[in-house]
Amino acid sequence: MCCWSQDRQANDGNGNCADNDCADADPADNTDICYVDMANSPGSAHVSGGFSIFPAETEGKAHCHGFAWIDDPTSTDYRYRGNNLFYVSYYDHLFKRGYVREIPGAPMCACIEQMPVVSRSDCTEMKITETYSFK
Repeated sequence: MCCWSQDRQANDGNGNCADNDCADADPADNTDICYVDMANSPGSAHVSGGFSIFPAETEGKAHCHGFAWIDDPTSTDYRYRGNNLFYVSYYDHLFKRGYVREIPGAPMCACIEQMPVVSRSDCTEMKITETYSFK
């Protein structure tokens, strides 16, 4: 899953970044951050433990998006899961929407057990069809 807390791209229909006013712009809010357990991602938090608790929407606007695949190494979803991560994190959210900045104390993108506890998240699952030809 990936979570962002800032929008830096104007005129894309996402977030509230406007021309010449992106210093503190917010992404489109699709979730509430409940808490961050910093022991789950000490490399991002730069501390070995602790919590950040966000009661009653005190975290500000945040946008989270997950990705899913089948847990079978022979499936196409599993083999191309890196493509899904690239699409969600870099192409769709950074390049197309301008979303940046992680939730304080958490990584921007990581496995779900290292991410903040959230109320909901968008999710992208791939439907892949491969074709082969032998000559």
